[in-house]
Formats: sequence, structure tokens, C-alpha cells
Amino acid sequence: YRPELDISQELDAELISRYLQLIGMLRWAIELGRLDINLEVSLLSQYQASPRVGHLDSLYHIFAYLKGHPNMGRIAYDPKHPRVDYSVFNETADWESFYGDVEEELPPKMPEPLGHPVN
Repeated sequence: YRPELDISQELDAELISRYLQLIGMLRWAIELGRLDINLEVSLLSQYQASPRVGHLDSLYHIFAYLKGHPNMGRIAYDPKHPRVDYSVFNETADWESFYGDVEEELPPKMPEPLGHPVN
């Protein structure tokens, strides 16, 4: 399916709202780990301003795919905490000797800052 070549009828206001809801649901599914649908949802997301019937049908196909493949694309989370060797971090580093006598370069036309300076 090539959504950019779809010439089916444009959706009415009610179906456009439904289309936007479905895109939102699928984006959350991607955020939660369903990376296997990322490309397809991204391609269909670009038609949110003027979706067509074929685009909505494609969203329904993605939901059918998710229903048929419930365990695909999930990221496994390890509940154990990693062991970190804090002895390798230098808590007492002398950063002035590392960087030298430098000052932050500010833009030439920067407005005067308001409020108190941060130390």
C-alpha cells in the first residue's frame, strides 16, 4: 500500500476525528514498545490534515495486525538495578585546570537577562 497514491474519497469531519484518535492510539503503542509498526504509523500520520478512506482502512489493518501479533515488537525490561562502580567517578575534579580560564560566549544581540543570576 502506498498512501501517497491514494485517491479514495476524503473523510467527513466525524471520520477525521476517528482517524486522529486511532493515530494517537498507535503512537502510544509505539511509545510503549511496539516498534514494529513505527514506519507505517509515521507514513499515515502525515495525512492527518486531509485523510482519505484508504488511509483509515490502512489504520484498521494495523490494528488487525496488532490483534494477530500480540507479543511482537515488545521490549523486554529488566527490573534489576545495574551495578555501578562509583569509584571511577572523580567527585573532586578541578575543572578549572582542565578547561582553563574560559567564559561562556553569549550572542551579540542578546537581551539583558531578568532576575537574579544563577551561581
